[in-house]
Amino acid sequence: MDTLLQLMESYGYVALFFAMVAENANIPIPSEVVLGFAGFLISQHIFEFWTTFIVACTAGVVGSIISYWLGSYGGRPLLLKYGKYIFFNERKFNMAEKMFNTYGGMAVLICRCLPGVRTFISFPAGVARYPFWRFVLFTIIGTIPWTLLLVWAGTVLGSHWRDLIQYNHIFLIAIIAVCIIIAAVFFWRRARRRHV
Repeated sequence: MDTLLQLMESYGYVALFFAMVAENANIPIPSEVVLGFAGFLISQHIFEFWTTFIVACTAGVVGSIISYWLGSYGGRPLLLKYGKYIFFNERKFNMAEKMFNTYGGMAVLICRCLPGVRTFISFPAGVARYPFWRFVLFTIIGTIPWTLLLVWAGTVLGSHWRDLIQYNHIFLIAIIAVCIIIAAVFFWRRARRRHV
């Protein structure tokens, strides 16, 4: 992980982009580390806040599309066959798959904000051939609060950015609250459209 942080210091936004693409394509790179450190670099005036946020969000969507595509074209057998090479976590994948099968598109939106399953939800969405542009929309909406909160927290914590890893349950509660608000607004607007 120290090597990744050194790459971010040396190669800036390019390293941030590829780290977040890999994380969202199911490579086990903790986003708390990547985004927390990016926030620290902002506090040191090496990175700029909104550029960091946009690069990280874009990378998150790109990585999710890769995962969706792998699910769509390779299916579950691909993951079971090659997952061991990327430290694949079958338990987390099964959890994400179950949530997707139960809640469909809303699972994409909600899971994008939940540590552990957030990166795995894209693969079952691809396996199920969930409508691509709807998947992308829900992924963008779900990626924004997670990215914004972690980058902001890293900026505020500065040299103590590693506390994000230790106290990520506090951020989990905050993110869940944001997700509930987003879901409530989504359902309210949908219900309102039906009555118009």
